Order: sequence, then C-alpha cells, then structure tokens
Amino acid sequence: MKRSLFVIVLVAIIYCGTTLTSCKKNGPTVASITVLDTLGLSVPLATVTLWQDTAHNTVTGAQSTVRVSGTTGANGNVQFTFANEAFLNIWAIRGIDTAFGFIRLVQYQTTPATVRF
Repeated sequence: MKRSLFVIVLVAIIYCGTTLTSCKKNGPTVASITVLDTLGLSVPLATVTLWQDTAHNTVTGAQSTVRVSGTTGANGNVQFTFANEAFLNIWAIRGIDTAFGFIRLVQYQTTPATVRF
C-alpha cells in the first residue's frame, strides 16, 4: 500500500514538473517587412508603417491603437519588435509609389512579409 502511494506521488511530481516547464517559449515577436519594386528588386529608403486601429475588446470596449514606422535599409528590409501577437496593416511609401499588405504576427516568432510597388 505504501509503495503504490509512493509511486503515484512520484508520477504526479514528474508529470507536473515536465508539463509546467517544458512548453514555455521566450523571445521577441518580430515583423520583418521587405519592400520590392515591380521588377522584384529591393527598395531602400522606403517608409514602412504598421498599424491597427480597428480592434476593440468586446468586454471592456477598449480600442487597440498600434502605429509604428521605420525605413528600409539597403536590402529593402525593416524589422519591428512587438510584445504580443497581432494582425497589422502594412503601408509602404517611397516617392509616389505606395504598397499595401497585412501581416499576422505570431508570438515569440519572426514573421516575414513582402509588399510590392
């Protein structure tokens, strides 16, 4: 009887120890945006804006407003770091050229997206 109780307690401790600590991930949630022209070449110095202003919390009624901007480097890429998952709109501008798109960020992962002029 004591031995079976000991085995049950031991299995419960091992189960709790592995399930409570094995799946937690850490790290940044990153949006990596690449801007290309009609020929598929990278576009440096394009202004990229990610935004979301239409999400509402149904319980509290609070509106989620996210708006960040950055400029692409020589490789046509710009990265943004966020704390949480999100669906965001993409707007890229360079001169008179504009491009639109969207991205779904996955928490603790780098999510790539490409927009074309």
